[in-house]
Amino acid sequence: MRFSIRAKILMTVSLSLVLIFALIMYLLVSQNISRLRTNLNEQSKSFAALATSPIGNTFLLYHDSGSIRITQEVDHFLELDPDVTAIRVVSVDGNQLYASQDKRNQPIGAHLASSFQPQYLKSGNDYVYEIIQPFFEDSGAHRYAVVYEVSIKRVEQNVKDEMRLIIYVGAAILAMSIIVTGLLLDRLFIKPLRAVSRSANLISSGNFDQQIKSKNQDEIGDLAQSVNKMADFLKADIVKLRELDKLKTEFMMIASHNLRTPITIIRGYIEVGDKVETVHELKAIIKTVQESVVRLHLLAEDLLTISTLEADAEPMKKEATLATDYINSLVNEFGLLATKKDLHWEFTNTIPGDVRLLLSQPNMRSALGNVIDNAIKFTKPGGSVQVTGDISDNRLVFTVADTGIGIQPDEIAKLFTKFHRGTSTTNYDYEGVGIGLYLTKLIIEQHSGHIDVKSKAGAGSTFTVYLPLTSPVAANSVNPDRPS
Repeated sequence: MRFSIRAKILMTVSLSLVLIFALIMYLLVSQNISRLRTNLNEQSKSFAALATSPIGNTFLLYHDSGSIRITQEVDHFLELDPDVTAIRVVSVDGNQLYASQDKRNQPIGAHLASSFQPQYLKSGNDYVYEIIQPFFEDSGAHRYAVVYEVSIKRVEQNVKDEMRLIIYVGAAILAMSIIVTGLLLDRLFIKPLRAVSRSANLISSGNFDQQIKSKNQDEIGDLAQSVNKMADFLKADIVKLRELDKLKTEFMMIASHNLRTPITIIRGYIEVGDKVETVHELKAIIKTVQESVVRLHLLAEDLLTISTLEADAEPMKKEATLATDYINSLVNEFGLLATKKDLHWEFTNTIPGDVRLLLSQPNMRSALGNVIDNAIKFTKPGGSVQVTGDISDNRLVFTVADTGIGIQPDEIAKLFTKFHRGTSTTNYDYEGVGIGLYLTKLIIEQHSGHIDVKSKAGAGSTFTVYLPLTSPVAANSVNPDRPS
């Protein structure tokens, strides 16, 4: 059976209120019984002290002439206190001499009847049910005692009436308390929680623009804010997933192109290979096939490297490397490519000859090569590419600046993400699958460095790579070829 939170809270509160009211009623009844008991005992004692002298004197005067006059006096006092049901006169040896009710003939112990102090006999619940009051004659003689029998029936009836009243009033108060508590719970807790639940259901159904408006400055308000933040995060994650799905789709298109083109070339040249007639033609075919194989190999290597770096499966093997020699060897490989494209090529290396870097040489060659290759690729003939190597703050500063097509402002933030290309897949103007700069960033970060970019659409781009040195460079350690 499923109970709503309202029912559970009301059941809990109701049970708590019932227990509280039961305790209160118990305390009130106990206090009331104690008060009535005390009042009865004190009233009976006072009555006995007041009535003993008149009743005793009347008994002295009329006990030899009959009991009529004595009974009249006794009845007069019985009318004054309805809790006293019978009055008797006994001698000091305990014998009954007179009783307001003839049937009563209960002997009293001589030690009680002859006592000079009032004697109070009490029941188990501390009620005084019998009072033995000594009577002293005018001469001071003590020959008699007056016995008063006290009834607790009226007290018990009063207790029952008050208990009934307390129960009725308590039940009414309890019912009102439960109703008021239910209304307050509904207003303060249930309705806000229901609003949160409705909004959460809408969010779970895909409406991530749904926001919970809660004025509660408590845990419910915190819950509403948490649900709102969850919706925002889910919305952002879905946007990222859609973007990633879009990038993957683009990657499939681009990868298909980059795979299909060399594979088509290889297949075509293999098919015509058996028809060539000269060694020169065969060498040309082999060279073309080899270039396509290299392209496929580089793509596979890049994808494998990314997978390895992302999984952190195998640490890079690094070695101390002379920075200036390494940079010269790397950059000079691209000079001929820039010249073939009719670009103005400029390379400046001001790195001191003794500066060393801790590098994975093949991986860093791939990373920095990607930056240079992109500069050449995205710069139109007649433009320029400037590469510089320098030292600043004990870091290698490697800069590649071009006058190419530049990057749109909204593309810069996505530039180093996986599968992202700055060009449209529907207008496939440049080669690449969108992993070069992502791989570059991963490799540089594996070397505790970082890469920055500044670009303006149509005005070229500048990429700067910062790599830490293996040891600080002395202030007087200067390359002799570096201008002062």
